Amino acid sequence: MSPKHGPWRAHVVLHDVAEQQIDALTDAERAVLDPVIVKISTDHTIGTQAEGKLEWEYRTEQVRVVYIPTILGTVILIAYVEVD
Repeated sequence: MSPKHGPWRAHVVLHDVAEQQIDALTDAERAVLDPVIVKISTDHTIGTQAEGKLEWEYRTEQVRVVYIPTILGTVILIAYVEVD
């Protein structure tokens, strides 16, 4: 019997700005951000697309992520992150 795999995920790439923002986060803030990035990587359409732009935004009560998915959703560029 073959092993059961988790859901398909897109490859996530961090823009330099997002990488700097994540580097400045505390471990607790990263723990809040990580599941959001995983969620976006499994379904990039959970966010809201900015009208007439490539950018998408996903918000929770604590996290805001701005990202750009490729046409097929196989690669997602994380452009900006905020964690409260």
